[in-house]
Amino acid sequence: LLGGSLRDQEKVRKLLTSIVNTLTVKMEIGAPMASAYLLGNPDHYTSHKFETFYWKSYVAEVLKSWKDDTNFHDNHDST
Repeated sequence: LLGGSLRDQEKVRKLLTSIVNTLTVKMEIGAPMASAYLLGNPDHYTSHKFETFYWKSYVAEVLKSWKDDTNFHDNHDST
């Protein structure tokens, strides 16, 4: 691109425009959303700060406790 001919730069510009247009159609997002993403702008605004929640770890821990509880009841119910 640097020092290249205008013709090559125009080909690259057309290719990138084509790629962006194809992606926005497939992702069903509009040009304002695509430009906000490319510029690094947020896609939403909120007054709250959200924490990451690791759902799989939580479910694994609950299932482990549930399994332990089931084994406890099975061992004590048979007497």
